[in-house]
Amino acid sequence: MKVDGQTYTQPLTIVADPHSPGSESDIQQSVETLLRISNDITQVSELVNRIEWLRKQLEVLQTMLKPEKKKEPAAQGAAAEEDDEYDQEPATRSAGLDKAEAKQKAELLKQVDAMNQKLKTIENQLASQALQNSDDKYFVEPYQIYLNLMWLNADVGTGGGDVLGGADYAPTDNQLALLKQYESQFAGVQQQYQQFVKDDLPTLNRALESSNMATVAGRGSRANGEDMCRP
Repeated sequence: MKVDGQTYTQPLTIVADPHSPGSESDIQQSVETLLRISNDITQVSELVNRIEWLRKQLEVLQTMLKPEKKKEPAAQGAAAEEDDEYDQEPATRSAGLDKAEAKQKAELLKQVDAMNQKLKTIENQLASQALQNSDDKYFVEPYQIYLNLMWLNADVGTGGGDVLGGADYAPTDNQLALLKQYESQFAGVQQQYQQFVKDDLPTLNRALESSNMATVAGRGSRANGEDMCRP
């Protein structure tokens, strides 16, 4: 404590709540498990962010590669507006592309679409697609790794929502088994992502370079899965 520029110190002894039923060993195990869950949640969140960054770049490419709408003659009026469609072969007068370039662009768009869908499939194993833009009060589909870890954190820790929590007790065998299961699932998703970065992304970037387009920037996950794969 500092008062008027003078520092005062006093040793303190921190003791457990005398009403707590947990032993020192129980609480130590609880803290260690909560720190492990917290680290897992951080890794899952970081991987979701990396995937979102890649998908954002792919969505920009999709917008650039989509063919322009047909420009119908004004005389056709409202009927022409209702029948507007994406031109499968953009006219050279509006896009400045010959047929070969238009075909290359269409093929590249298919490749970008496939890459985005592949990343989306990986991401949906981390966070339920139906819950990404809302809350979970309707339980519209099973939780994925992120929310499973969040609820396990509440169950092992001080509670949350309709979960009482049990921070004064050692984690149960069932809780530890669930944690191991979630970590194993995440290790599998990490492997899928690393495979995408290693194989799929370079293939796409080569195709983009051949079309004189900017490549997609990506990097591997900070963790290589070892932190999440425990015996």
